[in-house]
Amino acid sequence: MSEERLNTDVYLEILNENNWLQICDLSVSLEQKDFFPIPNVYWIGISRYEEHTELFAIKYKDEYIGLIGAGYDEDGVSGFINPFMIDEKHQKKGYALSAIRLITEYLVNNLHVNKINISHRKVNVVAGQIYERLGFVIKGEDEINYLRCLEI
Repeated sequence: MSEERLNTDVYLEILNENNWLQICDLSVSLEQKDFFPIPNVYWIGISRYEEHTELFAIKYKDEYIGLIGAGYDEDGVSGFINPFMIDEKHQKKGYALSAIRLITEYLVNNLHVNKINISHRKVNVVAGQIYERLGFVIKGEDEINYLRCLEI
């Protein structure tokens, strides 16, 4: 992914009563469900009642194309990004890079974090490449996941 693929027509819209159903209809491909098995409706529920994550619809022009969430990490100081998905029909168009940049700006400008964490399945090589391109480095791992961090 290169800098010129950043898309200024991608923006974030706070998830609300007017857009949540459209986001529930989005999904990753069948092959990707091995590393993104949880449907968006689950993320909406958990964000409100457990993690207290702010969720955003990702839009390209007037079309909903994904879901991304952000909040404070467990330490109460660092930020984290979770969940993050781009609908299967909208992948490989540079939207993911733009969405991660936008949510990073949100975390820095609104939550005033100086470190942002994100994790992904090791088998999700494409996600790893996107995060590396944006400066996220591996800070830890378990059998299934990498934990990456971006120092601001």
